[in-house]
Amino acid sequence: MKFLVILICLMVNYLWLKDFDRFNDGWFFRFRCRVEDWAANFVAKIPLGWLAAFVLIYALPLVCLTLILFICAGSFFGLATMMLHILVLLVAFDRTQPGQLAKDFLEKFRAGDMTVCIEFFKQEFQATSLPDVGDKDGIGKYFSKQLTYRSFEKMFVMFFWYLCAGPLGILFSYISYQLRDSHREQQLQKQVDFINLVIQLLEWIPLRFLAITFSLAGNFVQCFDNVSASFWRFSLETNNADLLHGFASCAASGMVINSAGKEGVDAEVQDRESAEVWAILGLLERSQAIWLSVLAVITIVGL
Repeated sequence: MKFLVILICLMVNYLWLKDFDRFNDGWFFRFRCRVEDWAANFVAKIPLGWLAAFVLIYALPLVCLTLILFICAGSFFGLATMMLHILVLLVAFDRTQPGQLAKDFLEKFRAGDMTVCIEFFKQEFQATSLPDVGDKDGIGKYFSKQLTYRSFEKMFVMFFWYLCAGPLGILFSYISYQLRDSHREQQLQKQVDFINLVIQLLEWIPLRFLAITFSLAGNFVQCFDNVSASFWRFSLETNNADLLHGFASCAASGMVINSAGKEGVDAEVQDRESAEVWAILGLLERSQAIWLSVLAVITIVGL
């Protein structure tokens, strides 16, 4: 069923959510604020009081989803359960297709107004640490990195934990990323460190799997050597976005030159930075196809 659920979600995400977003993540921020306001008294009275709010933020949605899954089990020949799986996965997915994201950026990038590109980063990626407006090369590299990591956390991480733990795994991952991104201006450093640890743990295995997939979908020798050098590394100081972009750049090495030299290629691809964006986008699409193919084989074999 999981293979069918993923295919349906990809189709719905591409067609139904292609032009506008019908899901709003704003509910989580309101939910988090209410829980943290309720738990504010524990922060001063209990040594680990700051953790009480996080436990509730995780526990309440997970318990509710577990109850709903239990109620829906076996209903309408399993159709109700499958629809619930689809809904949870769609909420966690990125509602902007990577290809559309790349197209929107390149339109602004090719126009030459880097200030518009910086505003695009702030809107789409909620970015704070941004490249200089005059650094056109840095702006192109920054988008490539954000495109790679956003596709990873919104798609490949969700695929992996859905296969491992079903909709509960997706919801846990979704809550973790929302805790990182949806918060008030001031946060306790202990909370920031805790959620950073959780995300590092969530991403450690799928990041390695995706890096190996990059090797298969791109420049195998160069990418695999890079993956081997840092495969077992685990550190809270590691920036997974930089690490993953490094793997993607190695896997896409050579493709940028090839893309820019083809006859009849669209004018956008003639620019080196545009070609790099398209090369990484193609790498992500091939990697997604590999993951789906492996999942299809697993489904057929019945593992």
